[in-house]
Amino acid sequence: MSARDKHTASIVMSAAAFSAVSLIWIAREKLRGRMGLCSPADGHDNQISTRGESLLTPTLPYILDYVKCLQDQCNPYSNPNGYIPLCMSENKLIIEHFASRLMQCQLFGDKSVYCYNNTLGLPPAREGVAYFLAKHFLFPEERNMSFEEALQWISPEMIAIGSGASSLLSHLALSLTDAGDCVLIPAPYYAAFDADLRIFAGCKTIPVHSTNPSIGPSAEDLEKAAVEAEAKGLRVRLLLLTNPNNPLGTIYPSAIIKQSIGWARSRKMHTILDEIYGLSCHEVGNHGFESGLRILKNELGDDVHHIWALSKDFGASGFRIGTLYTQNNQLLSALANLNIFSGVSHPMQIMLSEILTDDNFVYHFLECSREKIRYSYELCTRRLEEMVIPYVVAKAGIFVYADFSSLLPSQTAEGEAQFASLLLDAARIIMTPGMAQHDVKPGFFRICFCFITPEVLEMAMNRLDKIVGKIRRYHWDDLKAETLTDII
Repeated sequence: MSARDKHTASIVMSAAAFSAVSLIWIAREKLRGRMGLCSPADGHDNQISTRGESLLTPTLPYILDYVKCLQDQCNPYSNPNGYIPLCMSENKLIIEHFASRLMQCQLFGDKSVYCYNNTLGLPPAREGVAYFLAKHFLFPEERNMSFEEALQWISPEMIAIGSGASSLLSHLALSLTDAGDCVLIPAPYYAAFDADLRIFAGCKTIPVHSTNPSIGPSAEDLEKAAVEAEAKGLRVRLLLLTNPNNPLGTIYPSAIIKQSIGWARSRKMHTILDEIYGLSCHEVGNHGFESGLRILKNELGDDVHHIWALSKDFGASGFRIGTLYTQNNQLLSALANLNIFSGVSHPMQIMLSEILTDDNFVYHFLECSREKIRYSYELCTRRLEEMVIPYVVAKAGIFVYADFSSLLPSQTAEGEAQFASLLLDAARIIMTPGMAQHDVKPGFFRICFCFITPEVLEMAMNRLDKIVGKIRRYHWDDLKAETLTDII
């Protein structure tokens, strides 16, 4: 298949994956335009319940713009003027490599995949996850660790497999909190966490702001956020730490992770360790990432819970496979019931087991992934430097957090939204707004550089460069159609 055909196929698959979402939203917007949303006070028969209406808010504030982009996505050969989405944290650069290995999996020969089984996961899959976590998170230097040795450190009985990290996070919140309880999250943070923790568990998210977000929160930062929440009559129950951080791409020092967990334990709180980007570090060996499993010497107790997924490090978010490692047996019993509604299909669990225990493939795959991530990161940051746009130096992840605040028409949320609209309309680019990620300073945007090929990324940066130049040259009031004709 030629590069052109591959690119076209990728766009078709992306558009198809979101076609249902787009049709729902288009239909809804048409309804809103014709008659508005009904409410119980209107005296009309509602199509859904009040509870259902509470679910109509998009889980990501920029999802509609993203869907719009997918309907007319840039193809360097057949549609060079199309939209370029830079807001979705997916690594599409490694899909072909991963797919070639998946073609070798034998998923349907074992009769167990056709039948009910443990809702926490098939035994081979839970064993595969335990082996993988022991080898790549707990003891990453022990490349020759045997399967049996690994399972002595992490018991498969302490593993749960669910339909994505978001699902497991939601189930954790539902099992560990009561409605109205608070979850502390160092800011800025992944925009969908708010919905993940609210929709089923009814939790309130509290951003924890710190002097230097890149290195994580201090105990004082955490205490301040907790005290302020409690002053409002709220109960603080959970601490959620994402390391490596999304959207910053930085790695928290081990001392910060240990200190944060210690602080949570002093308040009898639970800590969730989200390490979904743990194997997407840009360098080998000296990147600085140390898993919380290793920091705690595998002594998680009943109050620390580890989440990982296939979505980022293996570029397979569409597979909807997440993993949980906890030493809390009562929690696992609760999750066994919840997971009836969000389990992973058994053939996919067999695939998971086969992939995670294939050491030769995993080590080679992760190294190839690092090389591709690093190449696109360096391309993106080099262009930002040429534009004199500051950015947070990333050591992991598949995004760059850049500061466009100097270009805003006003240093407000409205100014950030106006800049985002200009990017979408004039440059046909969408990036993740910082305010959607609870940043206190308007003007930061997350650029997801692995969602597109380096060729398309170069096109996106060219458009961005022109927009930056136009804003610096003209007053915002003069940025009209005639001054923006040559952006694309």
